[in-house]
Amino acid sequence: MLNSRCSDILKIIANSSVPITIKDIALKFKISSRSIRYDLDRIDEYLKEINLNPLVRKPNEGISIDLRQDENKRLLNLMESINSYDYVMSQKERIIYIIYKLLEKNSYLTINSLAENMFVSRGTINNDLKEVRKLLEGNNIKLQSEKSKGIKAIGDEKDLRKVVSNLMLENVADSDLIGVNFKKLFKDMDIEFIGNVIKTAEDQLESTLSDYSFNNLLIHIAIAIKRIELAKDIVMDDNELKNLSKTCEFSIASAMAKMLEDRYDIKIPKSEIGYMTIHLLGSNVMLKEEKNDDLVYIQLISATLISEFGKRTKYNFEADEHLLEGLIQHIRPMVYRLKHGVSINNPLLDEIIYKYKEVFTLVEESLIFLEKDLNAEISKEEIGYITLHFMASLERIKNLNKIKPRVLVVCATGAGTSKFVSTKLKSIFDINIIDTVSSHDIERIAKREPIDLIITTIPISIIGIRCILVSPFLTEKNISELSLFFSKYSQALDDIENKKEFESEKSFSKCFNEDDEYYNMNLEAKRSVIKNILNIVDKNCIINNYSNLEKEIVTCLSSYKEIIQPSLSEIINDKYIKLNEEAENWKEAIVKGGQILKRNSCINDSYIDAMINNVEKLGSYIVILPGIAMPHARPEDGVYKIGFSIMTLKYPIKFGNLENDPVKVIITMSVIDNKSHMKALKELMKIIEQDDFIDEMNRTNSVEEVLRIFNLSR
Repeated sequence: MLNSRCSDILKIIANSSVPITIKDIALKFKISSRSIRYDLDRIDEYLKEINLNPLVRKPNEGISIDLRQDENKRLLNLMESINSYDYVMSQKERIIYIIYKLLEKNSYLTINSLAENMFVSRGTINNDLKEVRKLLEGNNIKLQSEKSKGIKAIGDEKDLRKVVSNLMLENVADSDLIGVNFKKLFKDMDIEFIGNVIKTAEDQLESTLSDYSFNNLLIHIAIAIKRIELAKDIVMDDNELKNLSKTCEFSIASAMAKMLEDRYDIKIPKSEIGYMTIHLLGSNVMLKEEKNDDLVYIQLISATLISEFGKRTKYNFEADEHLLEGLIQHIRPMVYRLKHGVSINNPLLDEIIYKYKEVFTLVEESLIFLEKDLNAEISKEEIGYITLHFMASLERIKNLNKIKPRVLVVCATGAGTSKFVSTKLKSIFDINIIDTVSSHDIERIAKREPIDLIITTIPISIIGIRCILVSPFLTEKNISELSLFFSKYSQALDDIENKKEFESEKSFSKCFNEDDEYYNMNLEAKRSVIKNILNIVDKNCIINNYSNLEKEIVTCLSSYKEIIQPSLSEIINDKYIKLNEEAENWKEAIVKGGQILKRNSCINDSYIDAMINNVEKLGSYIVILPGIAMPHARPEDGVYKIGFSIMTLKYPIKFGNLENDPVKVIITMSVIDNKSHMKALKELMKIIEQDDFIDEMNRTNSVEEVLRIFNLSR
């Protein structure tokens, strides 16, 4: 494709008597050298199609073109006829154009009209249609041909829109919001207005979409408007639409729809608003206040993934709280993307596969359970992002006794956004955030103490200190870049580590029990905690035995963690177990499992109703493994304390989960917040994931046997 910029570049090269460097061209057009190289590749494709020699590229000299006088004259004449709306397209771009035109019309599309619009022959179009047919058939769409009428696309509306959207996304240039070809296709539509509508939604969500997600939603809306104008509405399942309508994202999508209706004088159906909601929910952004209708389900997926990955390696990933938090933040929008076929871009994918191929493969294998559960294929892009989470965890585990990187967080307003960013960073990375400041305080802090990295929400440059610019809401791209930095930082420490000091730290770590909350802290942080406490005691008291006091403080901190995160044995006893219960259907089974928790003062009746509503709203996701269901609801639905009840059914019941029905074991949960149940949940997952778990539960006839299976024997 030649747009006006490519045409201007080619004219400059053709009119120059000496080679021109890429740098000089980039300066003239005020864009990056990378974008110029992209344009030069397009120019070569165009020259090939009009039977002229490609550009001559000589390192250290520049770009030129070797043409005869008559060829040069013909080329310059062609250039004069090209503007931002007239193109000479490559075959790939003609395919996009043809498929878009099929989507744009209700009637048949003639080969003559295509040839005239794209300035090519009928023979060229016929060759292109072979590729179009192949592409459409691969997406469940039939290309129907009628003699004397032309061609027409026949298929599901959702499939047709998806293939057009994906093709356009693939054609997005690095330097443009959307490629020029896109602007030509939608020349009668105000693309800038649609972009502003999305930016308004970002403000309401208090989040920033990645460039890829932004473009994806923009393309989706532009295509939707075209199809609505042709009375081609998209259909969504009523139950799913009902569920989506309860989210805050749906309210924001409705507001977007109202702005678009007023601008384009159309009526946007509720199903279209539902699909806009899915794009918002599936965008790789971090919300300011994460509220998930089913956080426990996401936690279960994340915990299962960690367990599956751990089985394939020698490391204990379950002790890494940062890994769990990071996966939860990624998996929540990923589930929406998988359920609804929303794609995601991963610009680091090739580098991830090249550097971490073994880990990438293990993650891919570990995610098979989720693909089965959601009946969807997880893309390499998604696997790549998850691989970085595990790589970061590997570094934390390997470097447990090493010093954390010292990070300064900076934003324009100081204590506002930077505090929020700090909280997000701590939940994902094992780092030492020394302060959160505004930009004018950086020099003062840098003079006071060493800084390994500055993470900033505004563009800054500090001599001698690496600065990484991030969104206040930490996109996946931000997390990936930071993961790579911290990985290299850890490797650098390996090279300079003093063996004697390491042995000393190793000895000190023996003071800490591996079950302690503080076991996962590095030694610098442990020493700091203990030292601060001992200093306070020393100021106010006489210490008779310093060593004993230190050990007793460590023991105290350990017990404190157990109060905050009780183990499974502290939650479940014989009062929480019922065997061979009878239930007519899944609703009655949930009620009976909930009644066990109610009798033990864990929940009230409204929580039982909420568990049933969750299944009606979200489906049979609670059947997490073959024969095992784990009903639950949100803490605010009527929870008094953490509770896990275990109930077996005399006659297994179907919940509607094709993969894991029928259900024999009901494990009902009540949780008081997002974290305090996690230790017990991890212990539980280890047990129920055993291959012989259901067989053992089928054979058991006593509460004592169940206690033994769950390692709860007293």
